[in-house]
Amino acid sequence: MMMKHRQYFLLTFFFVLVSTSLFSQYQVDFNDGNTGYYEALCWYFDEASVSSSQPIEGNRSIRTSKLNNNIGIVISPWVLLTGSGTMTFKHRIYNFDGTRNLKVYLLSDANPSGELILDYDYSNGTTQTESIAISQSGLYQVKWRFSGSNGNSRGQLDEVSIPGTYASDPSNDCDPIDLNPDTDGDGVPDSEDDYPADPYRAYNNLYPASGQATLAFEDLWPSGGDYDLNDVVVGYSFKIVTNGGDSVVDLIGTFVLRASGAGLHNGFGFMLPAVSPTSIISCTGYDVLSSAGYTFASNGLEDGQTHATIIVFDDFFRFLVPTGGGVGVNTSFGQTVVPWDTISITMAFMNNGTPGAGGPVSLTTLNIAAFNPFIVAGMVRGKEVHLPDYEPTDKADPTYFGIEDDDTNPATGKYYKTAANLPWALNIYETFDYPLEEVSIVDAYLKFGDWVESNGIQYPDWYQDNQGYRNASNIY
Repeated sequence: MMMKHRQYFLLTFFFVLVSTSLFSQYQVDFNDGNTGYYEALCWYFDEASVSSSQPIEGNRSIRTSKLNNNIGIVISPWVLLTGSGTMTFKHRIYNFDGTRNLKVYLLSDANPSGELILDYDYSNGTTQTESIAISQSGLYQVKWRFSGSNGNSRGQLDEVSIPGTYASDPSNDCDPIDLNPDTDGDGVPDSEDDYPADPYRAYNNLYPASGQATLAFEDLWPSGGDYDLNDVVVGYSFKIVTNGGDSVVDLIGTFVLRASGAGLHNGFGFMLPAVSPTSIISCTGYDVLSSAGYTFASNGLEDGQTHATIIVFDDFFRFLVPTGGGVGVNTSFGQTVVPWDTISITMAFMNNGTPGAGGPVSLTTLNIAAFNPFIVAGMVRGKEVHLPDYEPTDKADPTYFGIEDDDTNPATGKYYKTAANLPWALNIYETFDYPLEEVSIVDAYLKFGDWVESNGIQYPDWYQDNQGYRNASNIY
């Protein structure tokens, strides 16, 4: 299972300080400046202004022109409504006479004419306090429309509180802020982009989805050996970085060397069966001595391979050095425990958006779950040991096939299995507790044999610590 990570970013607005609680209110009392000040904060006035003449509260209120057969309009900045809450404000008709009315609307891009939420006919000049339940969510403006005929009275507005947060952008003609910005312009919103400032990267794709999987090998192939499957035990995980089009940009593999109950010095690598070597610009981080007999292309991959092949290390015991007291390292009780070591490799598939000469590789094509790991047994390059039914690389020596306990038959697609279908390698999608040295895995994991004989149908979870599955005394 692969997990695609998403990061989420808090949008911060710099022009008006508001509460950031779930039920935040955008509050304005118009005491902080004149009309120009509030226009700069994206308030709109038509036949209206911020005035210190006879305010409703404090030092200033909004006051319309004389409502003598004309209309005074006030429109708030864009506000991101929370979906619940109450809008409050105070209003009145100063110097009341004639016929006077106030209509209040919620405006949105979808309904620029507005949704009427208050229709009030004045009968006197008394200050009115409104409290209106707001259930809408999203970007809205509030429009107050004062109207009247004859006389000299004026409409006034003050103490506005709207259930939401300020969401206008004064630097962009007071348009609403982008609720889903794409800072780097790669087509992936910042809220989904693991690299919001990098136009060439967008997603981290993890395999496994969490933690590490485990590879375990028997190195005496084509002989069955002691069949403890602990001769090379390596934990692994991959991070695949993709762009907005899901093409692979980087592949980072992390390999944790845990144990080796081997008498041989073994190397380790893997092949990407669907990837051409020319699709990879560079590979770095591997640890192979020049004396180990490998040859590498200029991009860091093993040379002479049809499919991209990476040699991660040449000799397990260069990293975890045996301390005596048993075969190998970290496979026998009584041995000094040697700390695990980690090797990380990075493969670049793109450079600033440009793929390797072999062309881009999609996440689907890469199919990291089908990567092909192997050991090089005894540092003999042609002696590769792979997972069951996984093909060898071009460097493998086919003369090992079909001898001793090996029942490989390339014509039928059978590789690295005995006649009884026992494998020489395991790939387990979690941390695996491997057998003790010289203890057959069949005697450590009691359902392993049933799993093999049924071709994986029975006990697919044979390696887990379930009742009756393990002989714990035979497990390291």
